[in-house]
Parts: sequence; C-alpha cells; structure tokens
Amino acid sequence: EENIVWKTAIHGRGWSSPVVADTQIWLTTATPDGKDLFAICVDGETGKILLDKKLFHIPKPQFAHRFNSYASPSPQIDGDFVYISFGSAGTACVNRKTNKILWQRTDFICDHFRGAGSSPFVYKNLVILTMDGADHQFLVALDKMSGKTVWRTDRSTDFGDLDPNTGKPKRGGDFRKSYATPVVAKVDGREQLISPGA
Repeated sequence: EENIVWKTAIHGRGWSSPVVADTQIWLTTATPDGKDLFAICVDGETGKILLDKKLFHIPKPQFAHRFNSYASPSPQIDGDFVYISFGSAGTACVNRKTNKILWQRTDFICDHFRGAGSSPFVYKNLVILTMDGADHQFLVALDKMSGKTVWRTDRSTDFGDLDPNTGKPKRGGDFRKSYATPVVAKVDGREQLISPGA
C-alpha cells in the first residue's frame, strides 16, 4: 500500500521475468490449463496495458508441474522486436512498435515433461532456443527476422539412465530435461555458445 506508483493485475499464470525497453515492459502469461498463451506489454510509467495479445492456442497442452507454469520462459528484446517462447508450444517474434507478429514457429518436437523453462537467446542475427526435453534434446538457431532454421545441434550425451530390463529411459526421461538459457563467452578471441544441459 505504500510507495507504489502503480499496480496492474495480469490475467492467467506465468513465471516469466519481465523485460524492459524504453518505457515498455514485456511479459508472458497463460491460462492455467495452458491452452491460450499471451504476450503482454505494459507502460512502465503508468501501468496501463498497451498490448494483451494471444499468440498461440494449444488444444492439448503438455503437462506442466504446478511449481512451473505454461509461461515460464522470459521474453528477449532486441531493437524493435521482442522474441517470445513457450517452449515447443510456440515461439514468436513481435514488432514492439506496431504490435504485429513478424513470424511464429510451432513445429519443434520436445516433451518438456514438467513444463518449459528455457528462454530465447539473441546472438547477432540469430534467436537460439534450447529444447531439452524428456524425448529430444537439442539447440536450434533461427534467423531472427524470418524465423527460419539456420542450424540445429542435437545433444550428444550418454545419460546413463536406461532401464536394464526395458531399455527405455527411467522415469520417462525425467533425468534428461534442462531449463537453462545459453550465454556467449569469448575464449581466446573466439565466441562460444555455452549451454548447460542435463
């Protein structure tokens, strides 16, 4: 009640961290059942909601643990564009000046098993996504203006989690998941993408 300049209620449920550019605050939210996924833009000076846009409708969402949400990855702002990901459910690029969707992708197969958590990472002309699920584990780089795949690298890890009797991953692949967001580090003058995995 004290020292509050403004307070704005946000519908739905989401664990994403807000990101800020100029006076815009961008965040994500989702309906509790995960069927509708939204991008929200709030005026940082007044708290007024400038945009409340449904980006994706998912008829049959994956399971998300109650400690997670269907809107946990944080958006990433780069210039006039904001990159918003909900894991394999969908990734989109929105022009934050016009609020128009530049591109969307919904074709990545990845069972997040407990819900997605890795945020998109912008590097030069790429948007890099981490898809570390119970079934598939890979990094994919998209052209940030077209959304087209530039490269994909599968994880090459022996998880050591195969059941000796069935030959299948224990706990349905639960030990294979990761929620990390990559970073770039310069090592001996060469830039390297550092991406922790399970």
